Amino acid sequence: QVRRVRQVRQVRQVRRVRQVRMRAVLSALLIIEAFGAGLYVAGLVSALPGHDALVIVVILARGVVGALQFTAGWVLVNKRPPGVALARYAFLSSAILTTLAVGFNLAPTSVYPWFRWQVTGAYWVYALGALWILSKKPSP
Repeated sequence: QVRRVRQVRQVRQVRRVRQVRMRAVLSALLIIEAFGAGLYVAGLVSALPGHDALVIVVILARGVVGALQFTAGWVLVNKRPPGVALARYAFLSSAILTTLAVGFNLAPTSVYPWFRWQVTGAYWVYALGALWILSKKPSP
């Protein structure tokens, strides 16, 4: 009986360590994406007057989502209560924005036109995987 209790505790501890590591990886990915979004917006600021209003909105939305991604990654890595919820919103909003910017080609991008939907689909798989990981309840 004691052996069984020890095994259950060990399994719970291993699950907890895995969950902490996965959240650390996701927070690092969010912060890296946020810096990428910042570089993207900074590179296009000087060209904003030459674009249509819809393109400008998508570019500026990328900046806002980048700020959300950085905040979510930072709060998640510091294990603050709103971290998981912010990270979920960040992944979902970034996937939606990627669909608009890359998939529908509503903003300047370096993705070749014939790879637009493959890249968009891959990003959705990544975002949904992150949402699935974040939806798991913490182990006791």
